[in-house]
Amino acid sequence: MKICHVCLTECDDKMELCPLCGADLTAEDSEESGQAEKEITEPVLLATMQDVVSSEIFRDILKENNIPFFCDDPESSGTMHVLFGGSFVSENIYVDKSDYEKADSLYTEFLENEPQFDGDFSDEDFEE
Repeated sequence: MKICHVCLTECDDKMELCPLCGADLTAEDSEESGQAEKEITEPVLLATMQDVVSSEIFRDILKENNIPFFCDDPESSGTMHVLFGGSFVSENIYVDKSDYEKADSLYTEFLENEPQFDGDFSDEDFEE
């Protein structure tokens, strides 16, 4: 059994995506080896993410751009903690000082292009 690195759901070994949150289960092994290549010696706070979906998307952007990062605590492995009532604790993302300018540019671009899901949806909104 695999454990999802985002929501900690147990998933079948053959699954590529988490059935609960949709996280990529195949990237877990490669991200551990990829981030070990460059060490973060001067961590600086890049962003505070308010929800698990935005956090996962932005962490994927950092990985695609080979920018090492850690969330809150290097030992936390970037997980979010669910509290009673279904709320999420915000997550701080840190990068090395040498990567901050590039990472901040990616974060600004991410915020400008992030879809907003304000309001209620109904089935009528999706009918053609």
